[in-house]
Amino acid sequence: MPFVNRYPSVDHLHQLAKRRLPKFSYDYVDGGTGPEVGRNRNRDAIEAIELVPRYLTKWCEPNIETELFGRRYAAPFGISPMGLASLQWPEAELHFARAGCAANIPVTLSTACTVEMEEFARLAGDCAWFQLYPPKDEAVSDDLIKRAGDCGISAMFVTVDVPARGWQPRDMYNGLSVPPRLTPATIWNAAIRPKWSVATLASGMPHFKTLGRYSNDKSMRGMADFVSDQLGRPVTTERLKRIRDKWTGDLILKGVMHAADAEAAIEIGYNGILVSNHGGRQLDAAPSSIEVLPDIVSAVGDRATGMIDSGFSNGLDVVKAFALGAKFVFCGRAFMWGVSAMGSKGPGHVAELMADEVKTTLVQVGCPKLSDLNESWLWAPDPGNRPSLRRSGRTY
Repeated sequence: MPFVNRYPSVDHLHQLAKRRLPKFSYDYVDGGTGPEVGRNRNRDAIEAIELVPRYLTKWCEPNIETELFGRRYAAPFGISPMGLASLQWPEAELHFARAGCAANIPVTLSTACTVEMEEFARLAGDCAWFQLYPPKDEAVSDDLIKRAGDCGISAMFVTVDVPARGWQPRDMYNGLSVPPRLTPATIWNAAIRPKWSVATLASGMPHFKTLGRYSNDKSMRGMADFVSDQLGRPVTTERLKRIRDKWTGDLILKGVMHAADAEAAIEIGYNGILVSNHGGRQLDAAPSSIEVLPDIVSAVGDRATGMIDSGFSNGLDVVKAFALGAKFVFCGRAFMWGVSAMGSKGPGHVAELMADEVKTTLVQVGCPKLSDLNESWLWAPDPGNRPSLRRSGRTY
């Protein structure tokens, strides 16, 4: 890893990104909803989990390859879908695609992306996934599904945890929009971040290329208004059934926080369940995803693949999730900080960094096989051998 001494953790990349990005861009990624208790809760709950090492074990080189839906990936984590990614760095989604393909990990494109789906899929190759925010117009939804299949994407998330727009005070205060509104504040914030400004001006202002093509008004503002009108609505079980009928590949319900939703998705025919509270960006009172993971994994059993996201930023976090029953972990902000801090080289560095952290953690706890991880590696003072996800003492 050529950059490991300069950027030895995602936290280092986060701090550099904060210095490099305009305030409206940084706040969009870093922020949550409401007073952001939920965003902090994700990290607090993960950090509260303690692993108990076993030193007197038969040691062998850890293998972190992971099978998911019949395909072998090089690591047990992937890149989450992130809307407006090119607002952080030009063509960020394409940098994610290249990094995912090179690292052989899943990389997911959001419906609210700022690049063309087809170009993303070409660069990501067999690692390309798609995240569908079911649009209001079912014909548009059907065409997005068809396009995903036509360009070789094999797995698709269906996101259900955005039934309405999240109340995000930072973005509201900053007047965030795509394309950015040229106000004195945004001009000043961009001017004091010259690297971002020069790169963005050279690439062109980001807009919604994949979904925006369905707008009758092809101006940037017209496409943005179209996207706003189409997304952010409740998803019914009837829509989920329609999507299952249209999509022939692997299908994962994203945004599950209750076992009943997981059960309903499995009955419809979904292959995977992604436990997620949308990174603390939707319902501030929601529990952390790691807290509800054991109950959902228990309910799902082997009928579907249980995965998780929200708050995971290093390899140690990934190992904790596996000990609690997850079969895969997706990370968003970590890769966004990578591309924001290092440009095209950032996502690949994050992938290498996290893979090394997973291996190191497995050696430290004496468990060379991911498949052997379970709650027996967790410090569990509570009755019933359940981990106590104690708060770390953060003051909200």
